[in-house]
Amino acid sequence: MGDYPPQSRLPPETSLARDYGVSRTIVRSALEQLKNQGLVQSRQGSGTVVASFDPKALAKLNRDAQLPALKDCYACRLAIEPSIAGCLAGNLTEEVSAFLHNQRAILDAAEEGNPNQNSAEDAEFHIQLAWFSRNRFFIATMNTLRPHMLFAMNISKMLTNRAQQRHYDLSQEEHLDIINSILTKDPQIAQDAMRAHIHKGRERIFHGYAESAGR
Repeated sequence: MGDYPPQSRLPPETSLARDYGVSRTIVRSALEQLKNQGLVQSRQGSGTVVASFDPKALAKLNRDAQLPALKDCYACRLAIEPSIAGCLAGNLTEEVSAFLHNQRAILDAAEEGNPNQNSAEDAEFHIQLAWFSRNRFFIATMNTLRPHMLFAMNISKMLTNRAQQRHYDLSQEEHLDIINSILTKDPQIAQDAMRAHIHKGRERIFHGYAESAGR
């Protein structure tokens, strides 16, 4: 993420489909979701252009209408991401191992984090794991879920500062658990770590959102 700044033009659908290894149907669906969230705009003669937006304002935009879709997103992630982690643990390649060791070094070296940063990197970590599985359906599904994952992270920015920091810190700890569990080469341990992370993240997001909305 971050490759296309505000007011920049997105590549044609055919290029996006080729770059992400998905069909044009999936690209169209993703672009429609981005339009609904105010992230991109269609302009005659210019194609699809990245909109100027404030992340906090985006999180507030139609958030109630998007919560059912976000719940479905988490349900889908719980259904497939533990399998992705299990596949990687059961067939740990040198490429995956190198990626995970690098991610672990970054997390170990990080000082107290800023919860307003690295939301895109968090999503990309999960999408990268799907890519390493070399399963085209895992990859396509995770790319389709990307806008919803980013929306969840924008919702987290609406939480109190203390809740934001707690969510960020726990997410980083859980990522370390996922990394270490895959490196054990035990599929069941890896599946359990991924499932726990997604479940706990979902609970933190929805519980914190309900509190911030006074519900």
